[in-house]
Amino acid sequence: MRLTDVEKAMLNGERGEMCQQAMQALCDLASFYDVEEFVEVVGCHDDSTVYAGEAQVAFAEHLAEHGARFAVPTTTNATACDISLWDRQRHDVETMAATRRIEAAHVKMGAIPTWSCAPYHVGVAPSFGQQFASAESNVICYYNSIIGARTNRYAGPLELLCGIAGRVPYFGLHVPENRYAKGLVKLGDDIRPEYFEEEDIYNLVSYAYGSIVADRVWALEGVPARGITNEILKQFSATAASSGGIALFHLIGITPEAQTKEQAFGGKEPEETVEIHLSDLAAAERQITNPDVTDIDAIVLGCPHCSYNECAKVEELFRGRHVSDHVQFWLITPRSVNDRLKDSGLYEKLIRLGVQIYSDGCILEYRNQKFGTKTMMSNSGKFDTYCFSMRGIQPVFGSMKECIESAVAGKVVKEAKPWRK
Repeated sequence: MRLTDVEKAMLNGERGEMCQQAMQALCDLASFYDVEEFVEVVGCHDDSTVYAGEAQVAFAEHLAEHGARFAVPTTTNATACDISLWDRQRHDVETMAATRRIEAAHVKMGAIPTWSCAPYHVGVAPSFGQQFASAESNVICYYNSIIGARTNRYAGPLELLCGIAGRVPYFGLHVPENRYAKGLVKLGDDIRPEYFEEEDIYNLVSYAYGSIVADRVWALEGVPARGITNEILKQFSATAASSGGIALFHLIGITPEAQTKEQAFGGKEPEETVEIHLSDLAAAERQITNPDVTDIDAIVLGCPHCSYNECAKVEELFRGRHVSDHVQFWLITPRSVNDRLKDSGLYEKLIRLGVQIYSDGCILEYRNQKFGTKTMMSNSGKFDTYCFSMRGIQPVFGSMKECIESAVAGKVVKEAKPWRK
């Protein structure tokens, strides 16, 4: 391998034992992919923070106790529970204790304690063209696609070692020529531009797109740029990464590496073209919704974590009405967003409406057996993709507006949509 003097020093142990071990692991990764050189990263998003067993906690503590330090700014992903309100979420003491050990170890290594699966809402993110390392699927998709930064789909805690070494093997999506689209998905004529005035269609388009593309780099043509927000792009990224194995997508005319079709494909023609139609959106919704569910136990917004703007929209959509006594309404945010909610007075307004607000944790880790919840509604294609396989919960997908109306009514409320005919 072609190593720089700095990399040779790390591999020889001159930067400490933990840095040496991190570099050895990354050299093994490079050898596996037949990669000859490394590239420095500007940052890392550490996904090894959700408690998954004692070995994971012990690994982080071992690194921290033996002097490991992050060489680049490293944000922390969501934990298994709200670190402050774990008991209200009905987590056991063991989960709380393990989570606090994870927190302490990562902070000792110099991590930025964001505890969020949406660090871009916190204001810590790479810029266009910068090299990065992440294992959280929606962050990978968002940073690659929406920002134009460069990261592969790493696995936690591998990206933890990338943050310690400050570099990654130079392959995959780190390499510019590997980022060009190979295939094209087009929206059919029956999917009209005005349908995109409703946010839920983006999740369904993304789900259908991911089902076709799997883990390949493709482009999508036909999504209107008008009215699209960072929150919509967040949901699109999260759903695409869960319905497929997508790490990078191109929205022609929207995302930075696809301002034109020619740019997205590097001047070449698509190797394959597929159309999606309203029937595909209907099929996508059937995949993430149990149509037999009418009574709902809980409604959750915040997968990925909600931004301040989304929280403000929730309060607006309630229009002073209260959550029904028959359901629970959970709003999950990054800790910093929670602080801004309190500073602005919006936190208390939402609480008075019956909304329960949590931070830090991933809602897919909540203890549904203790809550007795069997049905949940969400505006997140990612959550609705995973909640049955992870928790055995029957999912119901709906727009944010439909989630609010269902919370007030105490049962599933859905509007007529073109793909629901």
